[in-house]
Amino acid sequence: MKTSRFGENITYLKNNKSINNIVKFVKANKFSDFSSEGITSYLSFRHPIGTHTMFDGIKKLDFGSEMLNNKLNSFWYPDFTTTSDSFEQALEKVNLLLVKSIKNIIKNKKKIAVTLSGGIDSSLIVGVLRKEFPKMDIYTYSAGFYGDDEFEYSRLVALENNTIHTEKVLNKEDYIGENSLLSSLIEFKGAPLHPNELALAVIEKMAKEDGCDIVLCGEGSDDIFGGYGQNFRMYMNYNHKEPFFKYFLENYRYFTLEDRDIIKDKYLVDDFQLTINAIDTTKLDADMRYWSFYFIQKLHTPGLITRGANAMRFNGYELAFPYIDEELVNYANSLPFEFKLKWNSTEDQRKAQDTYFRDISENYDTPKYILKKVAEKYINHGIIYRPKKGFPVPFEKWLSDLKTWDFDNEYFKHNDISKFSGWKKFMLINLDTFIKIFKKYKKEQ
Repeated sequence: MKTSRFGENITYLKNNKSINNIVKFVKANKFSDFSSEGITSYLSFRHPIGTHTMFDGIKKLDFGSEMLNNKLNSFWYPDFTTTSDSFEQALEKVNLLLVKSIKNIIKNKKKIAVTLSGGIDSSLIVGVLRKEFPKMDIYTYSAGFYGDDEFEYSRLVALENNTIHTEKVLNKEDYIGENSLLSSLIEFKGAPLHPNELALAVIEKMAKEDGCDIVLCGEGSDDIFGGYGQNFRMYMNYNHKEPFFKYFLENYRYFTLEDRDIIKDKYLVDDFQLTINAIDTTKLDADMRYWSFYFIQKLHTPGLITRGANAMRFNGYELAFPYIDEELVNYANSLPFEFKLKWNSTEDQRKAQDTYFRDISENYDTPKYILKKVAEKYINHGIIYRPKKGFPVPFEKWLSDLKTWDFDNEYFKHNDISKFSGWKKFMLINLDTFIKIFKKYKKEQ
């Protein structure tokens, strides 16, 4: 029994006995209550971290762990022991390993699709496919929103690589409307959704309808190659007055401690303790700069991969994440910090010393530097070096006038959501939808 490094495959447990499908198990056997650790994890990390699930009494093997002869074993953790390879050697090896990963994924597949955001990660996958398979039909799918999308970039990548390209404009109804996939995806997953999960599912459904055999996704690249520049420069403002991971969590969590007062106290626990329980401090590198990478890969990346995996499985696809190939991940983790986040100049490095970490990334340095140098072989420089912009779901525009929601009052203190951003309103609606779907399978007290 094992749970993969980033949650691609998860082993769930009830009384130390494995569960093949958590949703089928809950529906057949019921559960005692929703997990306070799971709900707290969702508010802080957008998914249940460590051994937790959303259901009390049902656990999972931690990411990168397995059970052998009734003994728990950690078979993988982020290891940042640094290679002696030069930058030129590393550049060539990253390129070779990424190409190898993509080729392994599409082996024996005839009709290949890519979810294309127009950012470097998915665009590089398309570029590699086109260069390695010049005569292949490549299908690309992009999601966006009226007045706030990145279609101009995904169109450029599609045009330059001669893909069969489809765009889908999503709106508020696609997220919380009567015909939204929200409830179906939550019920399939057995957990609330990550906000971007729905968009992935919608465009992958289109790929399925077009007869594509597999859909490749760029998840994991930021986590491995240093794309979250703000997080990876957080160490520069750390003052050592509190534990590093407490400081990191205070600047990372999605709902502040004040925000979560909408949830009844019974379903909230100390998220710092959850964090510490999920981190093996004996595995930390002596260089503090890698501690942020450790945090991200142990606690953040699994949320992204489980969201991507749910969208793929929902549409009947096998998983296809080129950037989390084990050999590629282990080699990328061995690269010197400067290969991934490179100062633009000595002067910029000096200026950054007195700068707030959120203002450093992309102003004084180049995140994902080595991956961007790889990408220069395959895609337009304008795509590679444009400022990073997350998937811009316009929740603020859609939900700004939404002041209340009919929450389940067994778990929520009140229905007033007027103080929250649109993004947080969607997360709360998402959580409430999950509770209402699965509450019917809760045992009577």
